[in-house]
Amino acid sequence: MNLSLFARYGVLGSAMLLSACCFFPSHRHKTDTIPPTTGSLTVAPASSFAYVPAEDGRLSPNRIQNTASSSITLKKNVDVSVRDAVAKTLTRAGVNIADNARTLSARIEVFSVEDARSPAWWTLKMHYVLIGTDSKRELYASTKIVRRRFHTFTNNTIALEDTVAANVSVLLDDPDFVRVLH
Repeated sequence: MNLSLFARYGVLGSAMLLSACCFFPSHRHKTDTIPPTTGSLTVAPASSFAYVPAEDGRLSPNRIQNTASSSITLKKNVDVSVRDAVAKTLTRAGVNIADNARTLSARIEVFSVEDARSPAWWTLKMHYVLIGTDSKRELYASTKIVRRRFHTFTNNTIALEDTVAANVSVLLDDPDFVRVLH
């Protein structure tokens, strides 16, 4: 047997097995459990999604705290990535995000990854605020925390979006928030 051919197929097979890790149910959460919700609001721009660790100077705006290394670096800033994921999740839930009567913003108080050992745990703590656009009155405010387990070598973008989706799902399960949406 040709050893170089055997080596090529061995490398290809190993790469395929390693890349498939995130497809196993125990390592990737299903985000289709978002509760269907009706209502409308506008998701504030990313500048209204304050990333507290970056404001405090502990991390740069495009990094997530990580226990195994110094931090996880994203292509976009955390506030932009989280804001986009919130808007995407609300749209998937059935919320009209083109209504300017109410504006949703949030403070990203904690976003961290604990992956010194497998599995990795992603934690997201966000303080949501829904404000009436005309009255500037606070209609809703609450802090939501989620902690998600992922395979250690999960794609960071997938883990971020799934963690944000889980946090938004907790928000949509809050009857006070749903009441204000209508």
